Amino acid sequence: MSHCVFMHRSDSIYHDVPAYQYQFPRQYLGRASGSIGDWIVYLEPTKVRESRGYFAVARVTDIVADPTAKDMFLALIDPQSYLEFPQPVAFKAQGHVVERGLLNNSGRLSGRAQAAVRPLSDDDFARIYSLGMSENPLLPRVGTVEAPLGFAV
Repeated sequence: MSHCVFMHRSDSIYHDVPAYQYQFPRQYLGRASGSIGDWIVYLEPTKVRESRGYFAVARVTDIVADPTAKDMFLALIDPQSYLEFPQPVAFKAQGHVVERGLLNNSGRLSGRAQAAVRPLSDDDFARIYSLGMSENPLLPRVGTVEAPLGFAV
């Protein structure tokens, strides 16, 4: 299993519904297959005006041939796992590419950045997730906690 980046744009020609399915051509089948049972990150390409950058995570449950389109496949998403970031993550933060696996040996952006489906290292996944969730954690804790009788906090 491995994390992946799935590029998605709202005006795409593909039949994507990020919380349910991601459609892609055969050329990405090998890369996407590694994500079955693991988490992916959705990225809106920087070519989109006012791109949200990395905007959500989800878990891939399976990949199947698309019954409606030849040589196309569907990554099936666990809808309960789909989570949009309260704070979308820009492709570049403070002048540095957030997805460091896209850098070549000389520290420049490689051609991998154009791939609509690409592997994502555990470190890059953790970095993107942390940045996306940093402003609003899932379980905010406000105020003080009072311990039930007989228990110390």
